[in-house]
Amino acid sequence: MTRSNKKIIHLAAFFGAIVCLSPIPFSDSIMLLPIQSLMITKLYRLHDKKLTKGLMKGIMTSMTVSVVGKSLAGNIIKLFPGIGTSLGIFINVIVAVALTEMIGLSVAEALEKNEIDNTNDLINVLGRATKLIAK
Repeated sequence: MTRSNKKIIHLAAFFGAIVCLSPIPFSDSIMLLPIQSLMITKLYRLHDKKLTKGLMKGIMTSMTVSVVGKSLAGNIIKLFPGIGTSLGIFINVIVAVALTEMIGLSVAEALEKNEIDNTNDLINVLGRATKLIAK
């Protein structure tokens, strides 16, 4: 894994954590998707791969369910003022950082090994990454 890959991934995870500091329930899920999509786009460019609009649509579709689902618990807790908001933010920051790191590391590794040729390959890589978080 190159230093450039790690820099892109860690910056995306950092900005994902910042987005999750929002006390408004479910607002972080909406803002996390563009950060993760931009991370994947930058990883593709770093590896001189082309990213089509269809591929980006596939990314957004496959990640939407995962991101919203993974942050559901933290967002429901945020509905309770005070301690619920703080606990919800804490949970969502951890989930966002872990999810973004796993997605980034999985995509970067697959790109380095030339394992991604089409949308299905990328969706499979994203699926494996999100399953690792569930464990």
